[in-house]
Amino acid sequence: MQVEKGYGEKILELDREELSCSYPFLAPAIYGLKPVASPGFGFRYAISREGDSFLYDPEGLIEDFVAGKDTAAYFLHSVLHCLLYHPHFTSRHGDRELWNLSADICIRDIMCRLGKEGTDDTWMQEEMVLKDLRQRIPVLNAEAIYSVLEKGSVFPELFHADDHIFWSVPGKKDTRQEISESLNKWERITREVELSLQRSKRSFRGRGDLAGYFTEVLENIERRQMDYDAFLERFGAYGEIVKTDPDSFDYSLYTYGLELYGDMPLIEPPEYSERKTVREFAVAIDTSLSCSMELIRHFLEKTYDILFMSMESTKGDKMIIFQCDNEIKNETVIWDREELKRYMSKVPVQGRGGTDFRPVFKRIEELINKERLSNLGGLLYFTDGDGIFPETPPEYKTAFVMPYGSNLKKIPPWALKTGLSV
Repeated sequence: MQVEKGYGEKILELDREELSCSYPFLAPAIYGLKPVASPGFGFRYAISREGDSFLYDPEGLIEDFVAGKDTAAYFLHSVLHCLLYHPHFTSRHGDRELWNLSADICIRDIMCRLGKEGTDDTWMQEEMVLKDLRQRIPVLNAEAIYSVLEKGSVFPELFHADDHIFWSVPGKKDTRQEISESLNKWERITREVELSLQRSKRSFRGRGDLAGYFTEVLENIERRQMDYDAFLERFGAYGEIVKTDPDSFDYSLYTYGLELYGDMPLIEPPEYSERKTVREFAVAIDTSLSCSMELIRHFLEKTYDILFMSMESTKGDKMIIFQCDNEIKNETVIWDREELKRYMSKVPVQGRGGTDFRPVFKRIEELINKERLSNLGGLLYFTDGDGIFPETPPEYKTAFVMPYGSNLKKIPPWALKTGLSV
């Protein structure tokens, strides 16, 4: 079938317009995934390795469109995979094929609630499987489905919609930077969708409180399993570091000068290099949290090492640590790792009252206004997430770090959230 260039692009442009009108709260995700024509790759629909493109075969797309298939549903299927981080979490599950299936079942459940049940021959079989799973799992996220399917219920011929070949490439390990950049993008989009959902109380096609269910799906994503090292690296900021930068040094001109003039190079090594760095950082420990000192120590050590030791550090870097329940019990400034060791060995966790997160945010604002904090990289709050949050988000990055298994639901959508275990 000979396809005129641009037809596939026009179809997907119309599909995205239709989807954003039908589900406006998903618009950030719909336009966050860019359609890219990829003829001859052996798949009909797929997500790029970087997680930023919807790859499609133009001929296959037009064949589906002419046959009356819902091409917008195929695109939405891939969008939802990205929104729920399915491609990024493949490597965390031992059975890749089972994870692919679990992710597809999760998306099919959401698609049904969106009013896109499907029209293929397997739809009735898929609905029976979904009905059974809904009785066994309160929220059909991919992680919960994977746990159930591990026990023996597998449906390999069902639910397939797009190809997952780029989700995990055998023999090639993702770099931390690739993971961090892609996750950072989709976490930002997910937070935008969550904020839109908070403002949306509409029901779609008589299917109940879709916004409420979708919010619950997002809240139950296993984001706490995210690699904590990669998570922390997002708080680094690029800035100029006064030091020799051998990576950008042109040795050919340098040696040519030595040959021409004897002992005088034509250029000097550049003194400035752009590196990821953190100058100041705030950490708060919720002392009402029933948590072992071992886990608190692990949290502090890992946070300090990633923020101030694995990235470029400079003289004057500091971490300010708050202990807080319903008020600040202790405030300590740490200038180096030796001070951190002394702090952890001598200072007991104080507090154990109810939790109010607001005093820490208020104190940080005071320190900023007094110019005692002038280059704040962000705030990490170690807590179980049960407390009183500020009504408005701060201007600096904020993340709530919770022991594995804590409830993510109460964390406001403007904040990052992740988990930690020893």
